[in-house]
Amino acid sequence: MVERIIARVNSEIITQRQYEREKGKLRDDLAQQYSGAELEAKVNDESKNLLRNLIDQSLMVQKAKDEDVNVETDIIKRLDQIRKQDNLATIEDLQKDAEQQGVNWEDFKDQIRRELLMQEVISRDVGSRIVVTREESRQYYNQHKDEFKSEGVVHLAEILISTEKYKPEEAEKRAKAALAELKGGARFSDVVKKYSDGPGADQSGDISLIKTPVLAPAIAAALSKLEVNEYTDVIQTKNGYMILKLLERFSPGVPSFEEVETRVNEALYSQRMEPKMREFLTQLRKDSYIFLAPGYVDTGAETPGAALTSERAQ
Repeated sequence: MVERIIARVNSEIITQRQYEREKGKLRDDLAQQYSGAELEAKVNDESKNLLRNLIDQSLMVQKAKDEDVNVETDIIKRLDQIRKQDNLATIEDLQKDAEQQGVNWEDFKDQIRRELLMQEVISRDVGSRIVVTREESRQYYNQHKDEFKSEGVVHLAEILISTEKYKPEEAEKRAKAALAELKGGARFSDVVKKYSDGPGADQSGDISLIKTPVLAPAIAAALSKLEVNEYTDVIQTKNGYMILKLLERFSPGVPSFEEVETRVNEALYSQRMEPKMREFLTQLRKDSYIFLAPGYVDTGAETPGAALTSERAQ
C-alpha cells in the first residue's frame, strides 16, 4: 500500500502515517490530564502545530547533516543508558527486549539519532548565541522574586544501589565501595556511572529539586550536616542504599539571588530560547523547499497557509 505523502521538506517526506502516529502520542499524553470533551478539545487545539513540529524536526536533522554532525558515538552511549535503566546485561538484550515489544530496532535507533542531531543543531546554531549577563539575571530576579519563593528546597544528586537488583548484603557492599571511591578522590559523576541504579544515573545522578519538608527524617538529618557539593555517608532506605550529594540549598521564603542564580539564568535562557528558535526555523524554511498536500497548513511558516502546494505532495 502506498502511503500518502502530506509534506515534502527538501529531500525528506512526511507521511500521513507519521502524522497520525504523532497525533496518537499527543492524545496519550493529554489523556493523563484530561478526559471526555475536554480531552478532545485539547487534542484538536494542540494538533494544529503537529505538522509544524514534524517540519521543524526534518529541517533541523537536515541542517545537522549539512554541517556533518556525527552522533554515532552518542547513540551508543544513549542505548547503554537505556540498557542500565532497564537492568539489562547487554545492548543485544536491549534489542531483543525492544523487538519483543513490537519495536523496530532500526527505527528505534534512528529516532535517537534524530533527537541527538536536533539537540546538536539547537546548541550550535541557537543556544550558543544566547548570552545572559549577571546584571540581567539580577534584574530578572528583582522583578520575579516571588517566583523563587519556597518552603525550603534542596537540589540533589544520588548514587542508589537497588536491593531489588542486588541482594541486601551485596547492595550494601557496593554502596560502601562507591563511598570509598568518592573518599579516594573519584568524581561523583564517574562513581554514579559505575554503581548507580537510580533514575538520574544518565544525568550524573541528578534527581532535581526536592522540598525539604517531604524528606525522610534520616535523609534530612544527613543533609543538614552538609555544605554545597559535599556528600553523605551511606544511607539505608526501603529501596536500597544511597549516597546523596548536595548540589544546591534554597532557604525557606525568598532565597537570596546567589542561592538561585543558576535557576534565574536558566529561566532567562529559556525565555530567550523560544523566540530565537522560531527565528532560526523561519530562516531554515526560507532556505528550503517545502510542499504541502492540500488541506494541510504549516503554522511555523512566516505566512501560515500560504506555503507552496504541489500535486507531487499528494
